Amino acid sequence: MLKSSLMICSVVFALASVGCTSTPDVPRTERPAPAAWAMLPAPDLLTPLNGIISPSESESSQ
Repeated sequence: MLKSSLMICSVVFALASVGCTSTPDVPRTERPAPAAWAMLPAPDLLTPLNGIISPSESESSQ
């Protein structure tokens, strides 16, 4: 019984000590250039919305 518990303890200690070792450093990679569509200026979305949402002159005069 003592021999088996000593064996279990040594295996657990070995696994715990291996788990605590530091991992190797990962080399940094160069980031790719952004996509071409991401570099384009943003479209003007307010102008079409103002034409849709704003009331027409015939509705506002009533």
